[in-house]
Amino acid sequence: MVNPIPKPVPVQSGQMSGQTIGKIYDDALPVFIHERVLEQIIQYSESDTTREVGGFLLGGYHTDKRPYLEIRHFEPAIEARSNVASITISHQVWARLHRQLEDDYPNEILVGWHHTHPGHGVFLSGYDLFIHENYFDQLWHVALVVDPKQKELCFFQWRAGEIVDCGFVCVSD
Repeated sequence: MVNPIPKPVPVQSGQMSGQTIGKIYDDALPVFIHERVLEQIIQYSESDTTREVGGFLLGGYHTDKRPYLEIRHFEPAIEARSNVASITISHQVWARLHRQLEDDYPNEILVGWHHTHPGHGVFLSGYDLFIHENYFDQLWHVALVVDPKQKELCFFQWRAGEIVDCGFVCVSD
């Protein structure tokens, strides 16, 4: 779980500034998310607190003084099937996402995924870990879990071959 108290930002390039939430580890890929995107994700997460909802994080993997991840867009997985404790993303949802990437976001890549745990806290379940390990296995892939009932969120990323929680930088728009 992230610490909600902002602290100074480790600027990776002269182009972005914002507030750091949680701990950015020296041996980890820094995660930058635009404030408007985070707000969109939170609003979507709060749209249905009776079941899990989710979507996809789009942006770029960049290298400057050191590599970093930038999340610039969010696409809800509206057609995903879900219930109180799981979400299933079908082949049709994946196909639609790939068409959207080609048509609407030609300069973006899939950098991660989002889903909610309404009232259950922010963690990756065994099933979530399976999804991340098998479908989001690149260094820059992250997961964002939101508990809209408890008003918590947490990013998870690959670090030293494991999926662990991490801090992030919320970039002002």
